[in-house]
Amino acid sequence: MPFTRTINSALTDPLPDGETPIAGRAAYQARRRRGLPFVPVHTGGGCFALSLALPDGEVLVADDGQIAHDAADHGAWLACFYAAPSSPYDADEDDMTEVYLGDGTLSFADDCTALADTLARWVAARRADTGFVLAS
Repeated sequence: MPFTRTINSALTDPLPDGETPIAGRAAYQARRRRGLPFVPVHTGGGCFALSLALPDGEVLVADDGQIAHDAADHGAWLACFYAAPSSPYDADEDDMTEVYLGDGTLSFADDCTALADTLARWVAARRADTGFVLAS
């Protein structure tokens, strides 16, 4: 199925009858419920990830580099933190921390929940260490 709506619409708007949600929709909504203001970002080549800007870097989340594919085609979520001043596009291995990697055995719903729970704990621990406040 070709992707025909905006990424923001695909993440947040009600779905018409019969439309399959994109994989990023459930993950995005699960994180929002936990107070994590992720936003979609275009990463090139028609691919999108979910991004959370932090004072000392950025967390990016995708499934095989993409959130805008059918949820039925989901493999496993990957969330990585890229320490500033690097970006995901020029980071060295030393500048990147894997925050979550699904093992591919969880159901889509369970992987979304595990991702959101892991990210909420990770962000809370960073907040406690650094005292930053998330913008909403």
